[in-house]
Amino acid sequence: MAILVEKDVAVTMRDGVALATDVYRPDAEGQFPVILVRTPYNKNDPFLTNVVMFDPVRAASAGYVVCVQDCRGRYSSEGKFHPIHQEIDDGYDAVEWCARQPWSTGKVGMAGASYVGATQLLAAIASPPHLVAIAPNITASNYHEGWFYQGGAFELGFTTSWVVNFLAINTLLKQQPEQIGAIIQAADELDKVFRQLPLKEIEPIKHIDYFQEWLEHASYDDYWSRCNIESHYQNIKAAALNIGGWYDIFLYGTVRNFLGLRSQGGSDAARSSRLLVGPWAHITRSLLWMGNLVGDVNFGIQASSQALDLMGVQLRWFDYWLKGTDNGLDREAPVRLFVTGRNSWLEATDFPPPGAKELRFFLHSGGGANGRTGDGRLSLSEPGDEPADRFVYDPMNPVPTRGGGLCCSDIYLPGGAFDQRDIEDRPDVLVFTSEPLASALEVIGAVKAKLFVATSAPDTDFTAKLVDVYPDGRAINICDGILRLRYRHGADREELAQPGHVYEIEIDLWYAAHVFQPGHRVRLEVSSSNFPRFDRNLNTGRPCATDREAQVAVQHLFHDAARPSALVLTAFPFSG
Repeated sequence: MAILVEKDVAVTMRDGVALATDVYRPDAEGQFPVILVRTPYNKNDPFLTNVVMFDPVRAASAGYVVCVQDCRGRYSSEGKFHPIHQEIDDGYDAVEWCARQPWSTGKVGMAGASYVGATQLLAAIASPPHLVAIAPNITASNYHEGWFYQGGAFELGFTTSWVVNFLAINTLLKQQPEQIGAIIQAADELDKVFRQLPLKEIEPIKHIDYFQEWLEHASYDDYWSRCNIESHYQNIKAAALNIGGWYDIFLYGTVRNFLGLRSQGGSDAARSSRLLVGPWAHITRSLLWMGNLVGDVNFGIQASSQALDLMGVQLRWFDYWLKGTDNGLDREAPVRLFVTGRNSWLEATDFPPPGAKELRFFLHSGGGANGRTGDGRLSLSEPGDEPADRFVYDPMNPVPTRGGGLCCSDIYLPGGAFDQRDIEDRPDVLVFTSEPLASALEVIGAVKAKLFVATSAPDTDFTAKLVDVYPDGRAINICDGILRLRYRHGADREELAQPGHVYEIEIDLWYAAHVFQPGHRVRLEVSSSNFPRFDRNLNTGRPCATDREAQVAVQHLFHDAARPSALVLTAFPFSG
């Protein structure tokens, strides 16, 4: 079908600000359903718009009007950019504008990935009456936990690389053009940028007002609650196709949005939402969007979004909801997962699939679990009388990040699955490993580490990482998490630690769908840093954004009958 394209159509928001919008529509008479894509990344960038987000030409050729809009304060649009918060009202207004146009049937959908997924959900919580369906791709459910912070720790690697590589140049062009040279240099020296202290003085992004806002609101407060998707599921009336990746930085939100909408959505359509998760990272070294090479692991061609035809999957979703096409979508399983380790797709009626149970691997050692050659063990047997493990955490020599859910620099901070053995050679990493498995262990669902810990500092961090150890010794990361000890009672409550006191903590490693094959071993790493993915806790108890002086912390991990530290998996029946 031939299409027409109108460039830079002015769409006026309720406060008079005009947002530049490109309209792709079929060159035919009549009215068509509309798909809206709202982006901060320049609607005129053909790669980010057509390849990464949503192909407007293909969709228009399939009988949709596609409106691609620069968000407020970005590129061709008027106004000042205030990330996340501005997208609720602007999203509502843009949806309703699409519904009113003469070429529109009045049924509107939204599509796109990452921040462009956030623009969908933020619009949806405002309940625009003509928003029927959305397809949020690799995006969050809570912009404090799982976007800017995790377990109370600042997502340093993501926020700095995102601002430097994707946001700052356009912001500074409009506000402080004299800083452009410095931001370009920062993009080439991100490894140096990550190490600057204090965080509020990081050059040159200290000149970005919204970066300062994120640091000022380290605790969960009203700033975050206003835009927390999880607090507003009941307001979402649109059906959502939630698309995510096991190695994506926003995996937590993808799964949470599916579960929240299925149980709390504000309409039958919202409660019919779907979940699709592949083995993908946010950005892959293969340079293929959601490709099958994720870090150093090739998950097979069927894992790639190209083989899946992810664009076609989304169009089929919109065909059902916006066109009313009887394409069998309503008769299919609502959950589709790529199971790593087995490297195949699984369909299920829920997440986790029915039959999955909690399985605890308890931590054991003779007090020498430091490094992979230590005596740390995992087993299904509860611990008895065992000595605690001890390590020293020096913020000036943090454990380096090696893969995982990362964004947005594939040069300085590549995400995905990597061999962890050099990380496990460090004495400040405790390593607990099971015996080789006699039968396959299928883990699908939540992963947590429940630990008993003590520190010599008034505040510190504890990290945990689930690893699959192959028979040849490779140690491939599956998922990980962190907890800033001052937030052990919740992200909205700061309480410093009493040095030497033993605390029971829970580290959320988010979710996995992975099979540990026979002969493989299950491994848990415990430490106190994962840098520069997360900012270093300087162990002083002072505000992390302004702190510049560090102190060493002595950490203890207990695993005995009274304090049974454990790795908690969601798994299918397993005998060991």
